[in-house]
Amino acid sequence: MGFVALSLYAGALFLLVTVVAPVLLRTEKNKDVAGSFYGQILWRFYRIAFLLLLVYLILGNKWLGIILIAGLSLNVVVSMWLRNYKRALGNIEGYDFNSPQRVTFRRVSYLSTFLLLINLLISTIILFKEAV
Repeated sequence: MGFVALSLYAGALFLLVTVVAPVLLRTEKNKDVAGSFYGQILWRFYRIAFLLLLVYLILGNKWLGIILIAGLSLNVVVSMWLRNYKRALGNIEGYDFNSPQRVTFRRVSYLSTFLLLINLLISTIILFKEAV
């Protein structure tokens, strides 16, 4: 069951990083709507991901489970900061593309996606290691 939970987690991460994020974060129009939609997907993913990793922690390798939960927790912290920053800014489209506020927002958004990619790579390596 631990292997199945890790497989579902890695698969969901793969879908989020390779399909959802690139499509929604690269839209040219209505970036505010796309970002809001992505945020809703991300926060729902976090709930499911923590549940899957908790199952893996209980039924699988404890140390690797702790590492995976720590990686996901780091992503949640970055997402929380990003959400609060966005709320303080309001409509992101109201800012010039090169304004410091929008540059900061964009960089932290890319950092969040990069952390998800790192989590995907780590979970995939663990998954393949356990499959052998």
